[in-house]
Amino acid sequence: MKALANRSLFLALGLAAAIACPSGAQVVTPVSNHGYSMPVGQPGYVMPMHSQMTAGGAMQCDNCGYSATNPPAQPQVAAGHCQPCMVGVDCADNCYRSQTARDLHPYNFQPLAHGEFRGPVRVPSTMQNRIRVGDQLRFIYLRSQLKSPNFRLQIGDEIEVTSIQDADIKVGDLVQGRGVVINMDGNIELRMIGTVAAAGMTIPQLRRVLNERYKKFIKQPAIDVVLVKGNSLLESIINSVDARAGAGGQGIRDTVDADGNVRLPKIGAVCVLGLTTCEIKREINLRYQEIVSGLEVDVQIESEAPRFAWVGGAVATPGRITLNGPTTVTQAIIEAGGIIDQRGNNRRIAIFRRAEDWRLIATLVDLAGVHSARSLTSTDEIWVRDRDTIIVPLKPVARFNDFVDNVFTRGIYGVLPFAQVGEGFNANGFVN
Repeated sequence: MKALANRSLFLALGLAAAIACPSGAQVVTPVSNHGYSMPVGQPGYVMPMHSQMTAGGAMQCDNCGYSATNPPAQPQVAAGHCQPCMVGVDCADNCYRSQTARDLHPYNFQPLAHGEFRGPVRVPSTMQNRIRVGDQLRFIYLRSQLKSPNFRLQIGDEIEVTSIQDADIKVGDLVQGRGVVINMDGNIELRMIGTVAAAGMTIPQLRRVLNERYKKFIKQPAIDVVLVKGNSLLESIINSVDARAGAGGQGIRDTVDADGNVRLPKIGAVCVLGLTTCEIKREINLRYQEIVSGLEVDVQIESEAPRFAWVGGAVATPGRITLNGPTTVTQAIIEAGGIIDQRGNNRRIAIFRRAEDWRLIATLVDLAGVHSARSLTSTDEIWVRDRDTIIVPLKPVARFNDFVDNVFTRGIYGVLPFAQVGEGFNANGFVN
């Protein structure tokens, strides 16, 4: 019965997945180096790498938390004596029907009055700014003031080794700031016991090891270990990113490359694609904590990757436009010089778009009502996405005119430029 129940559950889940995944949709398979199990930032997205495994729960990062039902506080403007009695429409009044001039009603269309040039404090364009390929990040390296309970000795550190019972066992001098150096193979060399592995140990661990080794020669060695100069790896990392004499600051800049990674000293490639700066900071600091103590890395977005769209067809200046902020289809067309009079068909504008897994999707929008001011809240006035291609086709009459011009005016008549076609008719029309 239990096996039958498990099979039924499996079939139910499979059916649910088949319903949720439309025909033709592609499932994104996990990528070994990123660990993505579905498109980045989508519902159900699983945080890859270290942060999720070590943090032991959902990552808590500060964000504004604003939404349509929780907008930010708005500026207040001192009203003048003459307040206009205006009318307007709001798409929130009827989200399923295009509203026209007949739907105009008394409406506070300019609540900020003479402050409208600044605009309201709008809801953020994204609740979580997730990193994309081409974004440039700045990593600021700081010496952490937090206590490090698991400090481990590293290559290049210097220690003092002494014995309370035997004054001859003394290597290094804390007062003079000199100690025995942990060499490149992670060992130290001591009199009587020879080579001892020290790198990777805590000081209490090394103290116990030395006491055990010296017991072969001294009944109660009472070995003590004192750190003279430590965290040499931290100094090496700090020195490698110190740019105070050049660009300024103690950090480095790196651009997210095509595989979604940045590369940092000692820890190498780190996948940051689709993560927030808070998540990147936690991931990087967790990685550094495994190899060095006393280091904290802060993350800032230095510059974002440029966002573009392409507008072509029957527009005045077809080509690429830059998306500096939220942009509608009409705004993109205006940026491209507008639709050419009597030629562009704004009833059938095509928009080609790439989804998160690069599959091609497309739609048609009818903006004739918007451009003629007949439809005031058209649902076809949609937002442009980065890398969209917008095509304004020719009107049927414009296509016919082009056909006539190419076939007859530039074609037949161009090849056979006879001066007179039929009696009493020439290229200039009828003659007497």
